Amino acid sequence: MNDAFDQWIEWIHKPPGDRTGLSSDVHASVMLLPEEDRTDRQKVNAAVSHWAKLRRTGRTVWIYLDDFNEGERRNVGDPEWLKVFASADAADRWFDKHDPEGVAWEYEIEGGPRQQSVWILVADEDSRAIGDPGIMLFASKRAAEQWLEQNAQNGKIAEYPIEE
Repeated sequence: MNDAFDQWIEWIHKPPGDRTGLSSDVHASVMLLPEEDRTDRQKVNAAVSHWAKLRRTGRTVWIYLDDFNEGERRNVGDPEWLKVFASADAADRWFDKHDPEGVAWEYEIEGGPRQQSVWILVADEDSRAIGDPGIMLFASKRAAEQWLEQNAQNGKIAEYPIEE
């Protein structure tokens, strides 16, 4: 059986028109690596294994950012600013009904497994990039506050429910 690295390499080198797929878990894990590490067997397999463990232990969620409403910019804390999903399947079900072209990104939760909601910490309110290191997720408000204290950072914290 091919390991995650072999699956990745086969997929990126498939001929034009070949509709062979790649597991979204493998793709998401590898795409989080710096580009130069995506051709390193050990780093690819370690990343896929790491994210698989996080998923099994409830330490990830999928986030959909909805930054604007009729031209008005939404802010951290606005209940419609983002949607948080327990899994890619939960996100897909929501997209089927509400935004068929939408995309969600997987994030790691700091401070423990997910509960009924997560706490979002945005260090820079002007940063809107998904994947931005200034956006972090925590299992509790206390975990977010502790991180802020330990890292001498400022930021805005908001709670968002997780959709199953």
